[in-house]
Amino acid sequence: MNKPWFKPKKYGYGFRPITWQGWLLTLLLLAVIFLSAHRNNVYSPEIKTRNGLGFLLDVFIITGLFTALFKDRVKGGYKMEMGREKT
Repeated sequence: MNKPWFKPKKYGYGFRPITWQGWLLTLLLLAVIFLSAHRNNVYSPEIKTRNGLGFLLDVFIITGLFTALFKDRVKGGYKMEMGREKT
């Protein structure tokens, strides 16, 4: 495996960036989520339920793809952490 780009969180599921590649991908993820919010018109004061649900579906799909594509780049693998010290 190549150098890991992410490190697992201390508690629960998830990971955080530790290299510039990880940070770049995290910023790209946020940009795509903001584009989805704009596309679904969630900033409008007259947001429709359909747009809000579409945005939530987009967020689930986008973050699911992000996790699936980059889970192999997590140091030590992607798994549940309970804050224990590693030996």
